Amino acid sequence: MLLARKKIFNNLPFLLLIVYISVFTFCLSRDAIYSYDTYDYLKAMPYRQLGYVIFVKTFGFIFGSFFDVAVVMFQTLFSLSAIHYFYNKVTTLFSLNVFFKLTLIAILIFPFFQPLSIANNICSEGLSYGLYLLFIAIGLDLLFNDKSKQIKYFALVYLALIFMRGQFFFTTLIFAFTYFLIHRKEIATKKHIINLAVFIVIPIFASLSERTYHKLKDGFFKTTPLGFVSASTAPFYLSSKSDANFIKNEDSKAIFELCYDLLERKNLLLSSRDDTENAYPFFHENLPKICNQTVHASGKAYFQSKNPETPNNLKRAVAKAYFDIEAACKDITISLIKANFSKWIDLYYYNISYGFYSPAVLVFVVFILIFSFIKTLFSYHKSYAIIFLLSSLTLSNAMLIAFASHSIMRYLFYNYVLLFLILIGIIKLIKRESKY
Repeated sequence: MLLARKKIFNNLPFLLLIVYISVFTFCLSRDAIYSYDTYDYLKAMPYRQLGYVIFVKTFGFIFGSFFDVAVVMFQTLFSLSAIHYFYNKVTTLFSLNVFFKLTLIAILIFPFFQPLSIANNICSEGLSYGLYLLFIAIGLDLLFNDKSKQIKYFALVYLALIFMRGQFFFTTLIFAFTYFLIHRKEIATKKHIINLAVFIVIPIFASLSERTYHKLKDGFFKTTPLGFVSASTAPFYLSSKSDANFIKNEDSKAIFELCYDLLERKNLLLSSRDDTENAYPFFHENLPKICNQTVHASGKAYFQSKNPETPNNLKRAVAKAYFDIEAACKDITISLIKANFSKWIDLYYYNISYGFYSPAVLVFVVFILIFSFIKTLFSYHKSYAIIFLLSSLTLSNAMLIAFASHSIMRYLFYNYVLLFLILIGIIKLIKRESKY
């Protein structure tokens, strides 16, 4: 048995190569997947992040009719390269045995297959997954291997990631707080002040870059619109007609009343369901009908009719409607959450729980987060700080997604490998504590 395990360990690099080649061959043997998002990126719609728009536009220009094949090939190679880099960093940091190494690889390559098929899907996940793995791996190296020179690569990868998927915008603040906890006793030194400043400043730089992109392309110095349109879905779903009284802005109130009537006719409101727990599955399945097909479409049409297009400003007028509906939905979201907070917080809880597949897993992650924070604060050990960082990243992503949308695998599969590493970290801590 020991000889068999030793043989597997010695041949593990070769086995990994076989796995990578198999995944690459599998992806290239499958057709590229086009979705509504694909065409949005190809058209450079105002509500799509700049990174993937630039990516698909560049590949379309260079490869022409072979564009989709080139995209699949690049996304596969890039993601596999990122997986290998992440694998090497993590297996060293956690001192993983062969079994855990093989399990880690299985989790890492899962997104290449159905239902996600990230490499074949011409969508931002094709690059954001690899970028996220690089981001986490470099961040772990920076914090726990004392490699401060990695900060410049951390910043660059973060920017690339945010330009693909805005859901990770606040992650550098989690790294900043963890960094502070680790080095709090000597935080006043020049090196630590500079590193903390980078953690805090790069989100600001990312936001300014995004706004500059929209100013150059669409004529408006604003962030990518769609976040609050999506976030308004749950408040709309929970609302009643009288909630219009809580909305002060005339345009926002008009859009609420217009969309409420449409949602009522389509039977897409909570009033037709028993309670938030039983109603969550309906909300989960019907979010696109509430958000994209009703609130977004009707709100955009409202503003376009209010500001008629002319041949000279057609593109700008269309873009303005998207930015206007985003601003209106921000107002509506805040007003409706205040008006229906108890119902909204219940639905929010079920939304987060659904993303963890069980309330027990959510409670476990929250407990681990609090426990590891206390341990890191009062009896520091690297293992506690690693678990705190990973649980913070996992929970923050789940909470943001639950606020802005619904907890589908497409948005949360990034958490799977982190949950696995949290479990590994706990196992190792238990073994460590049992020795004393």
